[in-house]
Amino acid sequence: MDRISELPDELLLKILLLVPTKAAVSTSILSKRWKYLWMWLPKLDYGPSNCSESECEKLRCFLERNLPLHRAPIESLRLKLISPRFKRENISMWVLTAVSHCLRELEIVYDTCSADQNILPSNLFTCKSLVILKLVDEILLDVPRTVSLPSLKTLKLQRVKYFDDQALQRLLSNCPILEDLVLESRDYDDTTQKLTVVVPSLQSLSLYMPYGLDIDGFVIDTPCLKYFKLMDHCRYDHYFLIEKMPYLMEASRC
Repeated sequence: MDRISELPDELLLKILLLVPTKAAVSTSILSKRWKYLWMWLPKLDYGPSNCSESECEKLRCFLERNLPLHRAPIESLRLKLISPRFKRENISMWVLTAVSHCLRELEIVYDTCSADQNILPSNLFTCKSLVILKLVDEILLDVPRTVSLPSLKTLKLQRVKYFDDQALQRLLSNCPILEDLVLESRDYDDTTQKLTVVVPSLQSLSLYMPYGLDIDGFVIDTPCLKYFKLMDHCRYDHYFLIEKMPYLMEASRC
């Protein structure tokens, strides 16, 4: 047996965390000693942006078969999915599995050049352990009426589509300790007529409004805000209502 295999599991897992998840999983063929070791990894990152169709299908089958068998708490799950082979029900089940494993960080990039889909299970919005949530591209944010994210501190929403005009604020109003918020709107958004950000705990806010966005206006009420970045490229006129920010330390607009 080689010397590396003689190391304790804790040290081997630290080594596996230094390489891409795909490479860590591939070590399972080395020997019985390594076969299930990757299933104790606390951080999982799947789906490189240059994934071919055949590789995407292999990844889908792998996650379908193996993710439910993961043995350790999943601190972080990152999914970069650019193929229509990844169906809504697949992704929803993977997220649900991660939530059941004490998920702390979730990042999904979902770009299939297809209609927006609700790929998020309702259980995600009541995940008590979730600290960081990042959603990018073709994702429909359909926020249920029952929302409770007591640990969420960082929220990043880039080019997602909101189910209705209240979805965003319904989400924000149920994140009592949210500190960092990044919002990047789509070029065309037919659901959000007014952007409302009312978050008493927020300390950092970044807003990006693209050229093609047609919106009535903005309401920002963030009394604890320290850092504010606004990139407003809208070609249409709109109003701003910004409440006092007595703790603001840095602000920029471009």
